Amino acid sequence: MACDKYGWALAYSVEAGNIHDSQAFPALFAKLEPLKPQFIIADSGYKIPSIAKFLIDKEITPVLPYTRPRGKKDLLRPKELIYDEHFDCVICPEHQALTYRTTTREGYREYKSDPAICANCPLLSVCTTSKNHQKVVTRHIWKDYLEQCEDIRHQRGMKELYQHRKETIERLFGTAKEYHNLRYTREKGKSKMEDKVGLTLACLNLKKLVKRMAGEPFYFVQMRWFKHGNSHFYLKTLKKTNTNRCLSSI
Repeated sequence: MACDKYGWALAYSVEAGNIHDSQAFPALFAKLEPLKPQFIIADSGYKIPSIAKFLIDKEITPVLPYTRPRGKKDLLRPKELIYDEHFDCVICPEHQALTYRTTTREGYREYKSDPAICANCPLLSVCTTSKNHQKVVTRHIWKDYLEQCEDIRHQRGMKELYQHRKETIERLFGTAKEYHNLRYTREKGKSKMEDKVGLTLACLNLKKLVKRMAGEPFYFVQMRWFKHGNSHFYLKTLKKTNTNRCLSSI
């Protein structure tokens, strides 16, 4: 699901539950591309090298959040291992060079140390748990694009730009889940869910348009279904939105 800076729904895609957000991105971006976006603001699920390269090559600025370093606890952090671009090797804190060995099918370059040197290293216990005393470091072939995203994140105004997510797409998605039954998949088949999501987003856009035109509190009915014994009941609750809050969110 994607929206503009004012919270208007622009595009969506429906995928299976076992499909990661990053895998669903190409289909969603294909619907956004005709709009010629200048910035793409996304959460950490889209912070992968392939998406970073894809957007930068299209001269679109990716605004992605900070992610904590991954790795085993009580071991050296990745930032303590320095990559030497000129010699294409990784330098450890004890100044040993981890040389390039191979590239995996997933696009990761492997750098390995000399086990004979690592066996006598004073940092061995906090460096690797390998039985043969060999340190292995992987680096994606498009890692440079992720580093560009980090540089963009530190530029002036990008932090404030990213914070608008909670006022736009997070609010849109939360409203759809809470009041329009998108918390669960209630239809069978991808095509039926695409129809339902499309109609739901169209309704949300219409509600936003009505509030903007009227400038008055908006009333909506929240329906809940429950079962008691052999009987089925629907509970309707009438709610009223705050005028100032509605107008400030447009």
